[in-house]
Amino acid sequence: PKPSSTASDVYKRQTFETLPDSGDYEKIVALADEIVSSTNGGPVYDPFSEGVTVDDIDFDNALKEYIDTPLFTSELLSVSEVETALEESDYIWIVPIKAYGHLYEACAVRADGEDGKPGDAWHISGTRGYENDNTPTYIEQLKTSLAANPDVAWEDYQFHLVGGADPIRFPIWIAMNEKSVEYLIPGREDAAGCLTDSSRAENNTNDMFVKQTAFPAYSYPSVVAAVADSTYIELENSLGGTSSVLDVAAQPGKYQHKMMYRMLMTEGGVLAAIIVLGVVVRRKSKREDA
Repeated sequence: PKPSSTASDVYKRQTFETLPDSGDYEKIVALADEIVSSTNGGPVYDPFSEGVTVDDIDFDNALKEYIDTPLFTSELLSVSEVETALEESDYIWIVPIKAYGHLYEACAVRADGEDGKPGDAWHISGTRGYENDNTPTYIEQLKTSLAANPDVAWEDYQFHLVGGADPIRFPIWIAMNEKSVEYLIPGREDAAGCLTDSSRAENNTNDMFVKQTAFPAYSYPSVVAAVADSTYIELENSLGGTSSVLDVAAQPGKYQHKMMYRMLMTEGGVLAAIIVLGVVVRRKSKREDA
């Protein structure tokens, strides 16, 4: 990914990182025949179907997904920390294909170069198909989730799709602006089934095996704190068993203080220094008055 110039420039751009706004557009569009071949040779298995065509590929809404970004294991909180991690992460393109009322997603990846880093040669690693009719794309699903979370102002945030962020291995959205990394929103049911907020009764039935139409917007710092303290609870699922789910409600105080300190030092080292100086001056003034 191209490094950002300034924070203000980043958040004047599009809400999502889509293919037409990237430097990869021509390279991915050139894979159209490979996408058709991968889709018709895999998810499209109806012998009476003619299969998908190039016209069914929606390159305009192809979405960048960052891979294995250490958001939680490295306890990344500040905008600068997260932006740097994203820039240093590998990424793929999720290319939607819609045909016969079904959604398919082709995955475009880069091969590593001689130096072991991702090169510039793209290919299709495979295509996924969804059984349910009219399954929404990641962007369509996010719009539905945002409508169910009116506290998140659509125009105020940049949304990044991140997959493989241990321990939530499924794709999630993180919402951030020039000031803070504010929210985490599950991409689909699999990610939604990995976390809950036990203080909100409506979230206590999270189940990755049950179809949901919208997902909660969780506090991103709360998720980082819960991962740091391994705060999990057991919830029943529709298969008759239980699942270990990350509970973002129980934020340990020690991590709240630790994270606040790190955010001050990272985003506002000068502000932190001023605060400390102010405390010292007040204490000195009190001693002189005494």
